[in-house]
Amino acid sequence: MSEGDEIETDVLYPEWTDYSKKNGLDPLGMQNTSVSLYQTFLPGISNVTLRMRYYGLYAWLANHYAKQIGDTDPESWKRIVRRTEALYALIAQRKGGETGVAGTEWAQRTLDETTKDPIDFATAAEPGSETFYLKQAWGAFGAAYRSQLFEIGIFVASNDHEIPLLSQESGVRLAAVFEEALGELSAQFFEIIQSGRVTREELDQLAAVVPSAISFEGQERVLYQEILLSGGQPLDVASESRRLTLLLVLRITELLGRDPKPEEIRWILYSGFDQDGSPLDLDSSDLMSQRERWWVYQANDLCHIALEAILKFALDTLATFPSGITMERLLPICAERMLSAVEPAPETWEAFLSSQNLAENAYNAEVAESDWNLSGAVLRGAGRSDASVCSAETAWKALTLLAVLHKRVQEDGHEVGSELGVFDPESFRSLLSETRFLERQMEVPLTETVARLIEERVLRRHLWIALKKLRYQGDYTFLVETDEGRIRLREKDGPVQTNPRLGPAINFLKDIHLISDEGLTSHGRRAVRGT
Repeated sequence: MSEGDEIETDVLYPEWTDYSKKNGLDPLGMQNTSVSLYQTFLPGISNVTLRMRYYGLYAWLANHYAKQIGDTDPESWKRIVRRTEALYALIAQRKGGETGVAGTEWAQRTLDETTKDPIDFATAAEPGSETFYLKQAWGAFGAAYRSQLFEIGIFVASNDHEIPLLSQESGVRLAAVFEEALGELSAQFFEIIQSGRVTREELDQLAAVVPSAISFEGQERVLYQEILLSGGQPLDVASESRRLTLLLVLRITELLGRDPKPEEIRWILYSGFDQDGSPLDLDSSDLMSQRERWWVYQANDLCHIALEAILKFALDTLATFPSGITMERLLPICAERMLSAVEPAPETWEAFLSSQNLAENAYNAEVAESDWNLSGAVLRGAGRSDASVCSAETAWKALTLLAVLHKRVQEDGHEVGSELGVFDPESFRSLLSETRFLERQMEVPLTETVARLIEERVLRRHLWIALKKLRYQGDYTFLVETDEGRIRLREKDGPVQTNPRLGPAINFLKDIHLISDEGLTSHGRRAVRGT
């Protein structure tokens, strides 16, 4: 599901607190296709793995735990993990300026409210503690990093117990270079973790372990780069996909001459240009193929944004009938209002497609009907709650965005079928399934096509998705309810982008000194050249 509900313009760090709101109901069941796609682009990185050095920290911790404690009871490992994270938060907050560290709100309160030394952090780290640094039972390790440590190949599972083991390929090496980077602090760090007590002087001494302290020239940095940018063996499709995506991020950084924002990356990969019209030149067929996969992802995201906006328009229209209305009456009302936003309205979907003048640069802010401007207007105009009403003009823009996408698929030769054809079209609606639906409506009067779109692809689709969630997950997510032939509004939802892990990926590349605020570093330039 989506983890952000507005266009990203920067890295948005989640607050590591005891409560996490689930954004986005995915009312049409279309966001899951986008999520399934982007999960293949950056395996080993997630939207909540915020700093690269946590990977080294957990590798180092697993190594010390195995050698000095060796208890295979999961509760013992959990206690050490939680103490490590609580201490890490105190160190980071004492140093200041560190982002993406779990438990820093608790750490700041503790430092503010505790004047005596040593600070007892063992109590807050104890599983089930009422003064927790994080409520999640396994802390940030369980909530974010554990699965990715296995995914990226640092951890492997044991056949005998539940404690993770270090892989011989990268896990053992990473634990060693992390320890080497800490030097004499390594033994002190682990002793303090075990004791559960730390002085402010010791926090200052341990500042070298924070996420931003990876040495520019050290072997720790080199190994992180190898883990992220190595394509692995020929059959290691996941690591090769990660490598190609991160190289695309570096190429875009080179194009912009500064650190990129997540939103810029997805649009440059979609359009092939930056917003000023400078092209993204790729000299590798592998990179061009990966960019094409990102095009399909972004186009699919735009497709469900358009349909979710049309859903919001239908919900806002339904809100004007408090006692409900039959589906048969609602559909023509919505269609007629939507088509009233343009004069004259095209007669058929085929005519509508023919009237679309595709922007050469889909990311061009100066062209009113560019994909960038259309999607932005749809997201702003539709809204997601009662605070905003999706107008007929916004709904028409959403329909126009669908037409633009359909025409791009028709004319630009994008391999939509190879990426989206693997999904069951019933469970996973996508750009492919929706353009196939529209292909069948080419010569049908546009009013009928719009009414059919709202009924089959929006309202009845939502009811089917909500019923599935109720049946299999126990979640009641119906936005509308039916009773005695009438349909009534229950609550509203609107369009939302999925979040394809680009924020953490950028941050990882900054952590390992491939990207700086000024663009590529010397390490980054060598990585782009493959030297």
